Amino acid sequence: MKLYLKPSQHAKQAQFMALTSETWPGMLVQARANYHKQKTLDGPFVVHMFMYAAKEVRQGIRRATSTRIAEAAEAINSYLAERQDVRVGNIARTHWGISHAHQPDDASVTLPESATFRKMQHLDAMSASRHEGDREEGVYCTLT
Repeated sequence: MKLYLKPSQHAKQAQFMALTSETWPGMLVQARANYHKQKTLDGPFVVHMFMYAAKEVRQGIRRATSTRIAEAAEAINSYLAERQDVRVGNIARTHWGISHAHQPDDASVTLPESATFRKMQHLDAMSASRHEGDREEGVYCTLT
């Protein structure tokens, strides 16, 4: 946490000055001098100090480069090798790899639960059923 001093009555937040043990006496003298420069004194001398908590530094979303997508694909393949009951088609696997490539380095591989991933699984199922239908038609074609 940091302490800030408001240097004048109408100072904007960007003009607040950070207080340290070294700068405290000088800033207090300056604030008192500014107070005495006023033409009308509205009561006692008051120092307005503000305390702000530092924002938590978070890792941003990473770009999905080809290297990161390849690393994500390897992680997904090992995840699927451990779980034989999970079936993912090519479309859903591609989407999963790209979305996992955006995640921070320490993110664990988990099966996505988004609507987009479910739609990709549906497209994979439709594609698989269409290819099975093509094979059946090929068996029963008429030769003339």
